[in-house]
This record gives sequence, structure tokens and C-alpha cells, in this order.
Amino acid sequence: MADPHIQSPLDVWDKLTVICYRSGFVVATLMLALLPYFPNLAQLGLLIAGTMLASSLHIYLKPIRFTFQFAMWIGLLCQIFGVPTLALGAALLVIGGLCYKEYFCFRIFGLAAQPILLALLWLATVAEIPLAQIILSTIASLLLLILSIQKWRMPLHFDIGDKGKYQV
Repeated sequence: MADPHIQSPLDVWDKLTVICYRSGFVVATLMLALLPYFPNLAQLGLLIAGTMLASSLHIYLKPIRFTFQFAMWIGLLCQIFGVPTLALGAALLVIGGLCYKEYFCFRIFGLAAQPILLALLWLATVAEIPLAQIILSTIASLLLLILSIQKWRMPLHFDIGDKGKYQV
């Protein structure tokens, strides 16, 4: 997590990755809302969102950053090799985990529970329980919508913080 009070100079790659990261939350918001109604499209969108988030993550600690990236790589491989259920789980794991991280920045009510909501959504999807899917995807997408709005209202440098603290 970055230090918003520190304004490091941003190069073009910093700006692109912050925009990609924030856009990942927007894509995830839309795809979570669509999941009960258009599951195939939404799953691909969630894989794209998870990839956008994991690939552009600005977290100082390398092990945490790599954990999210590795989970998303596994999810993409699962999709390629015909295990879409696990692929969806990996994407939701990344999105939920990063929502939990963002809770400590924004203190949005309910956002800390997003990993649990997304795990339950995955279970409802696997078990094919439409009403649970609709309820959980609605709550999760509304929380992500609030987060997305809050993220885009901040200056880009808030996501980067002190460049000297990153473990490379």
C-alpha cells in the first residue's frame, strides 16, 4: 500500500499502471453485475479485470504482490486448459483480496467483507444457485462501484507513494 502523503515523480509507466489498476476495478464492477445473467462473458471480463489489477499492483512488499500475480497466472492457465471454475475462483480471489487491501485506505462499509462475499458468489455460481448469485453479485458490484468512484477521485500519485520503499 502506498503512502498518499508522499508525491514521487510519476513517469509514463507509473501513470499507465495506476490507470490500468483503477480500470481493473471498473471492469470488475461491470462484470460482477453481469455474472448471473451472462456468465461466460462476465467470466472472461473478470479474468481481464483480475489481470489488470494483478499486473499493475503497487504494493511495497514483493511477496504479497507476487502472491496476487501468481494467483492470477494460475487462473489464466486454468481458463486456457479448460478449468473455468477454478479460473473464476482465481479472478475473484485477486479482486476480493485487493478490495480488502483497499478497505484500509477508504474504510468503505462492507468492503472488508468483499473476499467473503466473492467466495460465496463463487460457491453460488458453482452450485448454480441463481438467487444467491443475483444477491451476492449485486452487493459485491455496488461495493466495487463505490470503491471505483473513490479511487478515481484521488490523484494518481496516491497509488504509488514512495518509490524507494518498493521491493523489486
